[in-house]
Amino acid sequence: MAENIPPRKPKILCVDDDHTMLLIYQKYLSDVDCVVLSAPDAAEGLSIALAEKPDLIISDVVMPGESGFDFCRKVRTEPSLSTTIFLLTSGQRTTPSDTLDGVDVGADDYLIKPFEQEGFLAKIKAFLRIKTLQDDLLAANRKLNEAIASLNDYKQRLEEKNAALTEEKQFLEHSLKQLSLMASEREKTNEALEQLNRNHQSDFESLIKILSGLIESKRQYHRGHSKKVAEISIFIAQGIGLPDSEIRDIEIAARLHELGKLSISEELAMKNPEDYTQKERDFLSQHPAKAAGILEEFSSFEPVAKIIRHFHERYDGGGFPDGLVGDGIPLGSRILAAANLFDNLVFRTQTMDVQQALERIDEEVGSVFDPAMAHHLHRYVHAHPPDEVVRTRELRLYELEPGMELASSLYTVSGAKLLPINTLLTEAAIDRIASYNKTDPIEETVFVKV
Repeated sequence: MAENIPPRKPKILCVDDDHTMLLIYQKYLSDVDCVVLSAPDAAEGLSIALAEKPDLIISDVVMPGESGFDFCRKVRTEPSLSTTIFLLTSGQRTTPSDTLDGVDVGADDYLIKPFEQEGFLAKIKAFLRIKTLQDDLLAANRKLNEAIASLNDYKQRLEEKNAALTEEKQFLEHSLKQLSLMASEREKTNEALEQLNRNHQSDFESLIKILSGLIESKRQYHRGHSKKVAEISIFIAQGIGLPDSEIRDIEIAARLHELGKLSISEELAMKNPEDYTQKERDFLSQHPAKAAGILEEFSSFEPVAKIIRHFHERYDGGGFPDGLVGDGIPLGSRILAAANLFDNLVFRTQTMDVQQALERIDEEVGSVFDPAMAHHLHRYVHAHPPDEVVRTRELRLYELEPGMELASSLYTVSGAKLLPINTLLTEAAIDRIASYNKTDPIEETVFVKV
């Protein structure tokens, strides 16, 4: 299983013989999520740069020993520091030639001290974004080179064929027949490439079906679970208005979210989930991370792996594996978590009817679930009502009237619980809703019992 490696913080090296200036850098850069390194002169700065490989270097021009220009020139000769952003600073009045000298030695910008904090931070953040894009581009180029390597055999055959065609062309130059043959060859090549792409898409779909089938075959108490969770997740994602590509990733994540459970024993797989011991539950709680670790090995599954990895996170930060909080949890993971529990309670373990399941989820909004997910689950039940569920109406806030009974708890967009489920509305309650909506907006629609 691939280890979860947290994103690396960018490193910024500050080089200045003025100790006060180094403290100013430390203070300014405390607003940037980065590691700040410092050095009093160019010699020590170069030593630290070679050891730490900083993303960005800020260096004074005038220093004892080597100047900032000399320091920059040396950095630019080091292959391991070739993509490092280098900023020169000076407290002296500059001329255009000073700036040109900085450009000549490889500096990316020339800043004049003293500088205002906001402008300084804006430049730093902008250059860090540029550095990130450069690193991403290098990584993408590495992946592209790997893909190109896999086509070497095909390329070799094509080169051999082109060589044969070139030899024949020497004897049949200006021949209409030769031109026709070349056009035909290109058409076949294009068709072959299109077929390869179609095969790739078909193989991808087949792989999803195979994995989903394996999960279903091993989880006898969860037959149909993945399909139902996918149906609910798609409904919620569409209701939120997500683009088709994200909805597709959420659908695949729902179909494969129990992939990590393939590693469990046959005895545990055949056991009724209601009979699990606490130790068995603790063991099974790691299955999202295991599934994500498997899927992360395939580039096509990277967004899906991220959704699956975090669908056991809690909205209050008490979940796992990473303890993410609120909107820090991927939206797809929040959708999948709500859909997964609803299906388990109502359709798999059948421990609750639909109304009880909705009330259970309402109770855990803000702690376990995103308030928006609870709202869209009510919309799902409203659109697909089982026979036993209480019939509801979906109304706008301005359509509420005294005497109506809430079919779902009422939350503000920020997650504050305003009124619980089964509340009988009064004039005062409606006035309170209207008042809160001015400062902390409420979902556009409310569900009431018919």
